Amino acid sequence: MRSQVGGITDQAALLTAVAGLVHGSWWNVDHEHGSGGEKFFLPDGVCEMPAMTMSGRDAIAEGYASRRAAGDRVSRHLVSNLQVNEQDDSRIVARYALVLYAGHGSLPVSLQLPQAVCDVEDTLTGYDHDLLIAHRRLEAVFVAEDNDSVMLRRREP
Repeated sequence: MRSQVGGITDQAALLTAVAGLVHGSWWNVDHEHGSGGEKFFLPDGVCEMPAMTMSGRDAIAEGYASRRAAGDRVSRHLVSNLQVNEQDDSRIVARYALVLYAGHGSLPVSLQLPQAVCDVEDTLTGYDHDLLIAHRRLEAVFVAEDNDSVMLRRREP
């Protein structure tokens, strides 16, 4: 990698920044219920989920608000197999597996099988000396029968 995305020229620092952005965005969903999660995206960023596509920070914020409105959901999004590839001097693609555990109630929630296993592709770019998500595409690989995720429900054919 030789990129200068987000003003970062050191390769180790760039990989650390990518991992921090990916993990931080999912930490936000799990621990802040997505409140402020739109700030991980460019102003015109896109978050493409199986049940909905949100374009722009306002729509992403509204999507997370609808998730919060669904009730006392507890979730943990576990990121694994992170692969980082440079597209050009302004874009980086991070691909990884995402395992979702979720339930309702107060901690500790009864452990169930994962709600979903997904492949995720984040296209990242520099913005105001920061690294942000331009486009996140989440593809459900496995989805539990009792899945109640607002964003993972299967799209109607």
